[in-house]
Amino acid sequence: MNKLKAKLLEQLKQGASPEALTLTLVLGLALGTIPLLGSTTLLCAGVAAALRLNQPLMQLINYFVYPLQLALYVPLIMMGARLLDPGLGTLTLEGIFAMFRANLGGAIAKLFWANLGAVLIWGAVAVPLGMLLYAGLVRVVRNFNKAETTTV
Repeated sequence: MNKLKAKLLEQLKQGASPEALTLTLVLGLALGTIPLLGSTTLLCAGVAAALRLNQPLMQLINYFVYPLQLALYVPLIMMGARLLDPGLGTLTLEGIFAMFRANLGGAIAKLFWANLGAVLIWGAVAVPLGMLLYAGLVRVVRNFNKAETTTV
């Protein structure tokens, strides 16, 4: 089991600096929770390719945080609605379903603004939190990398 674990860790860290690994981890966490359901796999793939980050690790983290994305989605949509479309009032899950049943096109148009507000709120939290997380984790990953290279 330890040999399999070591082999898996070696694959995930292959050719990556501690800084790149940390950036992969932080971006995977952040992008994996963006309130744009169904888009995170492509978003993470594009960012990982553009920044030449570890693609398998980015996707693994993205899939790992999917339950968190789902848990945050409705509260972020509700806050986003209050931010950009106060006419929606207090948005509830039942209200969203009722909007879709009554007028699909109108519901999509109204929820566009709620979703845009959710993404803005997500960004206002994810960007500074991601920067703090990167600053703290990069030291941990560097130390882990140093400890690992001295024991090999």
